[in-house]
Amino acid sequence: MKPQQFIFIFYLVFFAYGQLAPIKTEEEVKIDLNLQQNIEIQSTDIKQNKIYDKLYEVDKEAYDQMKNSFKNVVHLIFDTNEEETQIKLLSSIIQNVNFTKIDVIFIKSPVGLIESEKGIVVKNFDNMIWIRNFDNLQSQIFNIISPKLEFLETEEDVNKYFSQNKLNSLVLLPDNYTFKDQIIQDLEQLMRNGDLKEARIDELKGFNSNYLNFTAPTLLLHKGNNKFEQYEYNLTYTDQILDFFYLESLDLVNRLDEDNYARVFGGPVQTQVHLLIKGILSQDLFNSYYWVAQNNKMNDLKYHRLIFTYSTFQENPSLWSLFDFDQSTNTPKLVITETNFRKYQLQKYICQSETLNQETIQKFIDDFRDKNLTEFYKSEPVPEYSENQDLYKIVGKSFSQEVLNKGKNFLLLFWDSKNKDLFNDYFNLLNEFSLIQNKDKIKIGHIDLANNEHPKITVDSVPKLMLYLAADKKAPKEYLKSSNLIISELKAWLDYYIGEGVAYKQEKLYL
Repeated sequence: MKPQQFIFIFYLVFFAYGQLAPIKTEEEVKIDLNLQQNIEIQSTDIKQNKIYDKLYEVDKEAYDQMKNSFKNVVHLIFDTNEEETQIKLLSSIIQNVNFTKIDVIFIKSPVGLIESEKGIVVKNFDNMIWIRNFDNLQSQIFNIISPKLEFLETEEDVNKYFSQNKLNSLVLLPDNYTFKDQIIQDLEQLMRNGDLKEARIDELKGFNSNYLNFTAPTLLLHKGNNKFEQYEYNLTYTDQILDFFYLESLDLVNRLDEDNYARVFGGPVQTQVHLLIKGILSQDLFNSYYWVAQNNKMNDLKYHRLIFTYSTFQENPSLWSLFDFDQSTNTPKLVITETNFRKYQLQKYICQSETLNQETIQKFIDDFRDKNLTEFYKSEPVPEYSENQDLYKIVGKSFSQEVLNKGKNFLLLFWDSKNKDLFNDYFNLLNEFSLIQNKDKIKIGHIDLANNEHPKITVDSVPKLMLYLAADKKAPKEYLKSSNLIISELKAWLDYYIGEGVAYKQEKLYL
């Protein structure tokens, strides 16, 4: 994942954490499978960051269920007299290590209930590994449960692998592939990031014809139930290969939630189509939406891939707010977001059609590709401006007229109203400077980037104090404070760019 992409994750990822209902939230929980309503845990149903960070107590039935539900089970078997120290040790590891991207659960039981010897048993797929020496316990556990790249050496290995019917598995058949080492590094990084659950490399020259009769080099994604996706393009571009895997590992149409939000916006596919709804998505609309998604995949894989999602306001209020939508907005709404790494922002488009069906959804996407759509930019209402006022509130709709016109220099503070207290020192500086400013030569103002956007704004972080020179509005100068924000340093900085004493009135004393 490229570093710049984390910018969008930071702004876009929200956390509406959900807890799997049958499991209580106490530090230690007894899972009772004899209740009338038995608990059925599927790893895909468990909200990340909730179940991985606790140590659960189990009995024999629960233990068997854990083994069937999770690829990795870390099982502490303790003596009663050593319970406190051993549990503290394992709990500290659970809290300090980010296991959330690995399919693992941590459980405990006393000696004799399930196992007759004390220690830690780690189940990794079908392998059971005992840990009896607790030195470097964290490293021992992580080395066992962390995803690993495996090599298949015989056709029997290949057949056995596919017979396991694993999901989200990748097989590479490179056969003297020039970029093999690079692909191995990329796959290992994907697994470390949690985007790839497991990967196998088969160095055989061919593939078992009982499945698909491919010749190497070929990249396959096994999606379970003997369903495969084949990468059909140039294997010399590893970025494209990773894009292929990343997109194919997502559902064709995603219900956008906290588990896949980062993957949708932080992944290599820069364009996302979103269907915003209230309540339940109608079957007819879903069918139309799915048809367009499928049509895009079949016809445009080589040129411009899209991710398709749908969600409600409750699931994604931050996404809705990007378009000034809220709970009162009439739905369904169809929108497109596209990451723009040059502008450090999303480009956004809203479908204006009153009816959504196959034809109108496809036309919206075609218009986007043909650049026939007008971008959407958030803006507060334009305030009333008076001539030569002290401090201007700039909004998205007034940015061009007030800041970019060539009449005067403009000193503009970019800030974010969601964190007001972080900007008090900057506002104090502007207010102090407004007492001595030369209004014939300079304007002073601020713009709230939480509620205002403009195509000419390319600010990557806030606060930023920028000077737009009257002679050159295309290349604003950033004020970099040395330590505290003080008026003398600001004056010296303005003197350098505008001319000594031009931006302020020297005859007025600064108090």
